[in-house]
Amino acid sequence: MSILDLRHPVYTSGYDNYVKWRDVYEGGDYFVNHYLEKFSEREDSTDFARRKKLTPIPTFAKTAINEIRNSIFQRLADVSRKGGSDTYQEAVKGQKAGVDNRGRSMTSYIGQELLSELLVMGKVGCYVDAPEQVPTTLGAPTTDTFKPYVYRYRVEDIVNWKRGRPENPSEFTSLVLRETDTTFDDVFNLPNGTADRYRHVWIDPTDGFVRVQFSSQPEINEKGDVTKDGIGEVKTLKLKKIPFVLMDLGDSLMKDVANHQIALLNLWSSNVSYGMNSNFPFYVEQRDTRAIGGHLKPAANSDGTATAGGQGSNDEKIEVGNLKGRAYGMNSEAPAFINPSSEPLMANMTMCDKLKDEVRQLVSLAVANMGTQASAESKNADQQGLEAGLSFIGLVLEAAEREIAEHWAMYENASNPNEVIIEYPTRWNLKTNTQRVEEATVAYDASLKVPGQTAKKEASKLLISSLIGNKVSAATLNKIHDEIDSAEYTTSDPAVIEMAREQGLVGDKTGTMALGFNPEEAIRAQDDHIKKLAEIQKAQTSPDSGGSDDDDDVQGLDQSTADAKKQKADEKADTDGTQQSKAQRGKQKRFKK
Repeated sequence: MSILDLRHPVYTSGYDNYVKWRDVYEGGDYFVNHYLEKFSEREDSTDFARRKKLTPIPTFAKTAINEIRNSIFQRLADVSRKGGSDTYQEAVKGQKAGVDNRGRSMTSYIGQELLSELLVMGKVGCYVDAPEQVPTTLGAPTTDTFKPYVYRYRVEDIVNWKRGRPENPSEFTSLVLRETDTTFDDVFNLPNGTADRYRHVWIDPTDGFVRVQFSSQPEINEKGDVTKDGIGEVKTLKLKKIPFVLMDLGDSLMKDVANHQIALLNLWSSNVSYGMNSNFPFYVEQRDTRAIGGHLKPAANSDGTATAGGQGSNDEKIEVGNLKGRAYGMNSEAPAFINPSSEPLMANMTMCDKLKDEVRQLVSLAVANMGTQASAESKNADQQGLEAGLSFIGLVLEAAEREIAEHWAMYENASNPNEVIIEYPTRWNLKTNTQRVEEATVAYDASLKVPGQTAKKEASKLLISSLIGNKVSAATLNKIHDEIDSAEYTTSDPAVIEMAREQGLVGDKTGTMALGFNPEEAIRAQDDHIKKLAEIQKAQTSPDSGGSDDDDDVQGLDQSTADAKKQKADEKADTDGTQQSKAQRGKQKRFKK
């Protein structure tokens, strides 16, 4: 017995499911070739091969899972990563060859390499490696600077493991990982195939350090002798923990929908076959069966001569077409073309539509069940459950990324491996733009009707969260909420502010701030207003005027100018904090027409 032959019982029991889930998600001709079934034994190989070529490939499960993946991926931009070494910070931003020595940032790597695998298979592994620490690695460093990097292991490649006890600092004490290497020919040094090798990583109980050994299948010559045992050298890593992170959702999103897609494949193939082979009309004509049939002698001999005596059969070859006419007997129906009933095809298509809808519902329910076990009795509750499930997936990713950062720090011999702070979004909102606008509209209407500043401000916070809560970071959203709490006004509606200004319910400064302008703009506006009144007065006053009936008009302008100056002084004093009195309007003057 070799370590290459050992498999964990969980791996053995779940391997068939792993293969099926991946085949269903990837689709393609391989999926058709392995999961399309014959109708029955009466369908010969030729007909089956022809039907297989014409069979469409359903990908509804893949589409539903990708929607979940994209919903999570768009929020990964809000992940905050602080602390750690300069090398780590450069790598997570995609600098200096990134986290995988291929130029990817941590967000890009999780979204492209890990997230799809996690949702489809339910598990995915991530190994943190470094140059010169491990004898052979899957990726080569692009610079001479020492820098850790990460790469992925599919669930099918995590073949055996042993977990550590709670008091053990490492999650795993022994681990066997399968890797697929490319083989090269001896002449041109070009790829000519693949070969599996196994990475055995374990913690040596004698000193507590991590050991690594690579093994492959032994090479055997034509005589059956082993020429190379395939056992590599044991290397020691200066690590106390195995640098491997296992992300586990507990269940795959493909678990309940894989068979739905296999059924859809066969149903769609049946529909296409029916349409290709049975969707043809055929000719029917009423006949008197007493005058035809094999029990009557033929109307002519084989040489074309007429038969003698007795009644002859009138069987004949019928020619049909748009230029061919047919005679039919009296009291009989006219010849016609009939076609097969479409009811079987329609029933089949209805079943396909039902299965297609169930695929999307089951994927959504699988996500919702990850976050909550409560039954959803309404569409709104279903949406909340789905968002809770996405939050659960976010927690799994957050915990895994913290482990990656910890292993990264151990490679760099950091004094404090826990100094990296990783924060994922706390809310995972899946509402459409239309739903967010509707929710914001309700919050806005409520803010206008409810009394009290606290209630109005809380409604404003709900409005902001509905509109942009899923598009900005948590820090930005908290800053917006703080600005709402500290504001001295509860609305920024221009129509409401204009109405209040005309009714004398609000001053220019508060109205200016509520509209989002600088408070100083109220004073500048007053200056502009005074200048405008002065220009009007100058234009309406004649140099040689000795007084006239228009004196009242001029006095009115003078009074308005004085009022504007007084209001400006009041606003200035209020701005400087020396006075809190509101600007007062001057005595109104009636202007002559």
